Amino acid sequence: MSVDTEARPASEDNSDITRPLTLSGRVMHKSPSGVRRVLVDVGEGGQLLGYLVKTAIKEPRGYWGATRDEMYHMLRFCWLPVTLAVGGFSFLIANYAYDLVSLLGAGNRLGTYFVFASLREISPFATGMAVAGVMGTAMTADLGARKIREELDAFTVLGIDAIRTLVLPRVIAITVMMVGFNILGSLLGMSMAMISATTLGTTSPGAFLGNLLGSMTVPELVGTNVKCMLIGLFIGIVSAQKGLTAKGGAEGVGRAVNEAVVLSFAAVWVFNFIVNATMLGLNPEMLISR
Repeated sequence: MSVDTEARPASEDNSDITRPLTLSGRVMHKSPSGVRRVLVDVGEGGQLLGYLVKTAIKEPRGYWGATRDEMYHMLRFCWLPVTLAVGGFSFLIANYAYDLVSLLGAGNRLGTYFVFASLREISPFATGMAVAGVMGTAMTADLGARKIREELDAFTVLGIDAIRTLVLPRVIAITVMMVGFNILGSLLGMSMAMISATTLGTTSPGAFLGNLLGSMTVPELVGTNVKCMLIGLFIGIVSAQKGLTAKGGAEGVGRAVNEAVVLSFAAVWVFNFIVNATMLGLNPEMLISR
C-alpha cells in the first residue's frame, strides 16, 4: 500500500476552514435545515429571474418564435381547464349569490357584486390554479427530465444557453397567457352571473348590465391584470427553478413537480391578498357599492 506523501499548500488543505464566512454564510450555517432550504429556493429563484430579465433585455431577439409556439401550446392545453374552472365556479357562486340578494329584494344588484367577485377573486384564483396545475407541472416535469437525462449539460457542451432556449420562452408565455386567460375568464364569469340573474332569475338584462358596467372601474381592470401577470411570472419562475434543480432520478422529478405546484397554489392566495389590499388602499372609491 502506497501513501501519497507529496506536500500540499496550506491554502488548499484549509481553504474551507480558514476562509471567513460572510454574513449570509453565517445566517445559512446557523439556520435550521427547513429555513435553509427555503432561503436557497428563494435565492435560486431570484437568480433565475435576474438572469432571464438580463438576457431578454440584452438580446431581445431569437426567442419570440419559441414564445409564440409555447403560447399556442398553452392555449391548446389550458383553454378547457380554465373554462371549466372559471365557468363552473362562477355559475355556482352566481346562483348562491342571486338567491341571497333576491331574498333581500335586490336581485338586480348581482351585477354590482359580481364585478368584485369575478374580477378580484374568482377569475384570477381559478385561472392561476388551472395554469399551475396544467402548464406549471408540465414545465417542471420536462425540465426535470432533461436535467436527469443530462440533456441540459449537453446543451452547455454544444455552446447553447439552455435557460434562454428552454426557460425564457415558457416563462414569457405563461405570464402573457395568464393575463389573456384572466380576461376571458372574467368575461365568462360575468356571463355566468348574467345567465343566473336573467335566464334562471327574474332580473332584466338592462338592470343587470347597468349595475355591472356602473361598478366596473379602470383600477379594477388594471389591478386584476397586474395580479395575474405576477402570478403567471411566479408560476413560470418556480416551475423552471424546481425543474432545473431536480435530482434523484424519476422520484426526484416527481418531488420537484409536487413542490412546484404546491408553491404555485400558495402564491395565488398570497398575490391575491397583497394586490387586492394594495389596490383598495390606493383607490378607496372602489369600496363604494354603486
